Parts: sequence; C-alpha cells; structure tokens
Amino acid sequence: MASPASTNMNAVRETMDVLLEMSRLLNTGLDMESLAICVRLCEQGINPEALSSVIKELKRASESLKVSNTLELPEDGII
Repeated sequence: MASPASTNMNAVRETMDVLLEMSRLLNTGLDMESLAICVRLCEQGINPEALSSVIKELKRASESLKVSNTLELPEDGII
C-alpha cells in the first residue's frame, strides 16, 4: 500500500499535469517550471489576475526586445 506522502505526491503531480495541459490548450506559453512558480505564488496569496497581467507585460517586453535586437544586427548577421 502506498504511503500518504507518496499518495500526496502523485496527486500533486497529476494536478500539475492537468494544469499544464490546460495551459497548453489556452496557448499560455508557460512551461512546467513557470506554471509551478505561478501556482506557488497564487497559493501564497498573489492575485491571479495581477500575476497574469505581469506575465503578459513581460512577454510583450521580451518580444519587443527580440524585435529591436533583430533590427540592430548587421547585414551579415555577425556581431
């Protein structure tokens, strides 16, 4: 028979797998590690809507930086 700790870990793993699948279906772009961090933050009382806004803003800023870096590369692509 499985120990309570083992049963709990299996439940946590299954829950995270379901959350990751939902995340993929919603095209959030979050990997398992990022999703786990978000879950922990929400469990600690962070407002999920505020967290979502921060993640969206960080993604926009990241994309903006990627575009500006691409535009600044020399024609031969060598830095």
